[in-house]
Amino acid sequence: MPLRRIPHSEDCVRNDREKGFSVQRCFLILLVLVATACQAAAELSSGGTGDTAVIPTLAPAEIRLGQTVYTQQCASCHGVNLEGQPDWKLPNEDGSFRAPPHDASGHTWHHGDQTLLDAVRLGGARLQPMNVVSAMPAYGELLSEQEMTAVLVYIKSTWPKDLQLYQWEATLREHTQETE
Repeated sequence: MPLRRIPHSEDCVRNDREKGFSVQRCFLILLVLVATACQAAAELSSGGTGDTAVIPTLAPAEIRLGQTVYTQQCASCHGVNLEGQPDWKLPNEDGSFRAPPHDASGHTWHHGDQTLLDAVRLGGARLQPMNVVSAMPAYGELLSEQEMTAVLVYIKSTWPKDLQLYQWEATLREHTQETE
């Protein structure tokens, strides 16, 4: 089997010129690609959705505040480890539902931020128009917006990245529906 000759750089440049490519043309193509990537990144950081959602960074200080508030206000029902109450999908005798888990085994990550914050702010009252009974208290007057948001950030920080991405996409969909 004959050995293949590896072309020298001069051969590559000559072949590129014969094919109509030049160093300048390659540089321009690269420049266009970089500019397109920068534009897409700017669109995502300014709130655009693009084709791929980028999960926002969860700030460590906000996670700590959220964990503190969660421990004080939420853990007694939703569990110290976000595990929820046993048989959380089954209704209680009065028709109300048990506290669901907020870890990856629950459904919290299916909802966008606004829905989740409304759940904390309004408690079970938000479900009355749908004839659903919930024992969850409203925290809108007890907790600040910063504390409610921090609890949500803490909960998100416990999820694997794929669930964080799914939840962020749900948030973007909610935001798009609100602005339409």
